[in-house]
Amino acid sequence: MNLKAAYRRFKQWQVDPFEYKVNSQESHKCHNCGSDFVGNYCPICSQKKGMGRITWKSVAQSVAEVWGMHNRSLLYSLVQLFLRPGYFISDYISGKRQVSFPPVKMLAIIALLGLVVDTLTGSGDVVGVFNSDFDFEGDKMLFLDNAFEWMNIHPDLMSIIMLSYLIIPNYFIFKFAPRNTYHTLPQGFFIQVFGSIAFLIFNMIYDITSMGKLMFVFTALLLYFTYKQLFGYGVWGTLWRLIASFTAAIVLASIMLWLDFCIHLLNVGRTDKATEFLLFEVISIVVFIAILWISYIISKPRPQKPRAEPETSETVSAEETDLES
Repeated sequence: MNLKAAYRRFKQWQVDPFEYKVNSQESHKCHNCGSDFVGNYCPICSQKKGMGRITWKSVAQSVAEVWGMHNRSLLYSLVQLFLRPGYFISDYISGKRQVSFPPVKMLAIIALLGLVVDTLTGSGDVVGVFNSDFDFEGDKMLFLDNAFEWMNIHPDLMSIIMLSYLIIPNYFIFKFAPRNTYHTLPQGFFIQVFGSIAFLIFNMIYDITSMGKLMFVFTALLLYFTYKQLFGYGVWGTLWRLIASFTAAIVLASIMLWLDFCIHLLNVGRTDKATEFLLFEVISIVVFIAILWISYIISKPRPQKPRAEPETSETVSAEETDLES
């Protein structure tokens, strides 16, 4: 077996895995409206060809449709999401809707499955960020301890929340990417929906196997290849932008965290403490803007300087004539 040729075929499949069959000129009769047509769908009522009497195959297809295991199947979409993540997402946001199971519906199904796994593995306990006996002597540390404890117990929800904070940083940091240039915020929303699906699946595997380090490595690799294939940068171009995006997302999350904390302090009458924590808000906002601005400036294409035309014999003789005159 030629491994190099197999790898080339795999790379070609990653870029373009879909082969659409050309419609034959065979005539079909629509069982819905009785029209004769050529192609895959009736032009009158849009019913697909081959629809006829109910059989056991029809029963199996109807049951499969509940879980998306029919056309644009959930399973096949997940296979693509892990084997060609960036290309798959790029296909969807560029207009190829038929390549994927509906992403928001897929996220809902995977989240529901993750909830079942959490329940079966005993990782579904609920812990609030604020306690009724809140101690103001060590208010900041207690707040952070409770917040991180809540995050650790709800990794599925935290994956979705943290990835949602990437939408704005990605919009600025990957704005001038070679692939999917000038991608929009709505496209960024679907990029993070697909990312959340992958994170939820890794979280489920971790809940079942407890292989935390291995899942972290797989998650990091999938994230890298997703962004590399999606935006088309090289190795280092992808890495530093990915680090910048996640750093900005963490800072944005801290902004929301401190804001939540300040609101809580105001509600319990601790105006002095709330004023102190506004400083963290200001510093976080400045850092967030700085990361986006620096990344934006570095990524922005530079205008190419016009090349100097090489001197020819005619140019030299013309310059000599000018000097003599």
